[in-house]
Amino acid sequence: MRNKIVLLMLLVLSISVVAQKKELKAAEKTFKKKEYAATLKQLEVVAPLLEGAAEKYQLQYLHLKAASIFGNGKKSENDVAAAAAFNELIAFEEKNRSNKYSKEAKSSINTIIQRTAATGSEMFNAKDYKGAGEKFQMVYDLSPTDTLFLDNAALAAFYDTDYDKAIELYRTLLEIGYTGIKTQYKAESKINGEAVYFNSKKDMDKQVMMKVVIHPEVVTTESRTAGIAKNIALSYIAKGDEQGALKAIEDAKKLYPNDYTLIISEANIYYKLGDNEKFLAGLKKAIELRPDDPQLYYNIGVLTLEQGYVEEAVASFNKAIELKPDFADAYNNIGVAILDETKPIVDEMNKNLSNFKKYDELMLKQKAVYKKALPYFEKTIEYSPENESVMRTLIGLYELLEMYDKQKATQAKLDAL
Repeated sequence: MRNKIVLLMLLVLSISVVAQKKELKAAEKTFKKKEYAATLKQLEVVAPLLEGAAEKYQLQYLHLKAASIFGNGKKSENDVAAAAAFNELIAFEEKNRSNKYSKEAKSSINTIIQRTAATGSEMFNAKDYKGAGEKFQMVYDLSPTDTLFLDNAALAAFYDTDYDKAIELYRTLLEIGYTGIKTQYKAESKINGEAVYFNSKKDMDKQVMMKVVIHPEVVTTESRTAGIAKNIALSYIAKGDEQGALKAIEDAKKLYPNDYTLIISEANIYYKLGDNEKFLAGLKKAIELRPDDPQLYYNIGVLTLEQGYVEEAVASFNKAIELKPDFADAYNNIGVAILDETKPIVDEMNKNLSNFKKYDELMLKQKAVYKKALPYFEKTIEYSPENESVMRTLIGLYELLEMYDKQKATQAKLDAL
């Protein structure tokens, strides 16, 4: 009886193997004819027969399946399924120490990756951020070493206002240690002077030696880590969660306590929350890190002016101008701060409407303040010639100071806008 059972099992196995060969051979024929739909249909018959099949039959099945889904490689709608099938094939070969089809499979996956990346870029440029994010995510899933695309997917999610998704992807980037630092090999074309980029220093040096390009340089981009932490914070802010943003920055500052971008982002959040003290403290800390940043001094000037510290504000605006001589807004704000000196004079004038002598003295003091402020508004217009608000201020000052020619000229410029 035992011998009969063994014989029966061998007979079943033999029939199964014959069936596998037959069906796979049929699938192979339709595949060679490029009848991919027919091949896939035939493989549906093969699939139930593969349990316990020899490695070569399983491998043949996986290859035919992946290659048929991919077809001629022109149908992007099949990319997800094709990529999954090719990855299954590659994993099977790695497990069984084979490399019969892996090179072909990897080449096909690379085609899918390039096409998906290009489509994602087109969608992003067309402001289809949801579609772009899905494509960028797919590239990363297919090629986890291409972490830049996960960064792109996070940015697309942010623009799509899917802030929870953006936070999730940005946190993933931080968890995997992504920095975004790239080394670029750049030179200048000797023909037209345009920048030329190379894949390697060797390629660049070769072109320099051939005198095709000049001024070679190796450029290392800045780390994206702080920017990612900032984007997490911005995502929290966008969804109205300032406390979540502050917590995100706090976590990032544990790794980068003196990161300028993080400090500025934190300061701006405190400004949004109305905590001017912490905002000012953040700006001062930022100045320690970048003492030559005119925008920081300008921001401190704005805040201190709002709080009534006029001298300190003017000093900050002057420092901003020292660093950036064409800083129109800084000139304007100094002018505004000076004009603020007329408020107590006007109050006193209103109290002395019947005291003509005193009133005239106060008017002279008022005009002196106007003369003091005038050059700053003129500088503003010099560097911001289409600032209508400042033009109107100047027209008023010229009239009060009886500078009618300048009043008329400025009015003409305003009317011409």
